[in-house]
Amino acid sequence: MIKHNPELLDKLQQRIGYFFKDVSLLRTAMTHSSYAYEIKASDVEDNERLEFLGDGILDFVIADALYNKIAYKDEGFLSKTRAMIVCEATLADIASELELGSVLLFGKGEMATSGAAKASNLANAMEALFAAIYLDDGFDTAREVIIRVMNQSIEDALEGRLIYDYKSKLLEIVQTKEFSGQTLSFEIIAEEGPVHDRLFTAQAVLDGKVIGQGSGKSKKQSEQDAAQDAIQNNRMFPE
Repeated sequence: MIKHNPELLDKLQQRIGYFFKDVSLLRTAMTHSSYAYEIKASDVEDNERLEFLGDGILDFVIADALYNKIAYKDEGFLSKTRAMIVCEATLADIASELELGSVLLFGKGEMATSGAAKASNLANAMEALFAAIYLDDGFDTAREVIIRVMNQSIEDALEGRLIYDYKSKLLEIVQTKEFSGQTLSFEIIAEEGPVHDRLFTAQAVLDGKVIGQGSGKSKKQSEQDAAQDAIQNNRMFPE
């Protein structure tokens, strides 16, 4: 038997608005492979197979929702929008709102490296959860739950508010007529910390003017953070 906290499982079901007939499916969805490997019990299954199934279900549900919601956009827009909605960052954000990290079971090693906060673990658990609902009560119920918990992300994507690749978005902005002839670049201005735990600081620079600054555990992440700073604070526009 997988040792999840029954109270936490119950609260999760309340948050998603669905109560399992077979709670063992929910337990499996909330079991990371590191826990199953550590326990080595024949009756403990991790969530990787459910994740595989949930990925396909989620892709179809979101594709179907977008196809029926907007009839005036082409395949390219639909594909790009779906990818944004089902990406790891979006799923991890939703999982955090649902507090999945507190329900998931991890092995000691994964817990020691903040496994409950890792975007990949949270996103995978969301897909596993959707698959578990499908197996428990069919496709229609799974679709209903997916649309309910992801509705805000769908609306944000359609309204242009769901942005994770801020560098590309900032580049799109500066390529408009308003910024014609201006050059955007990113510069790493600082590196701190030991080799295994570096912190990079980057600046987004438009024609010699710093329009954004950010930091992250990698150069790429720090540049994304700087681009986000520029966009969200409208720093590319003169005061």
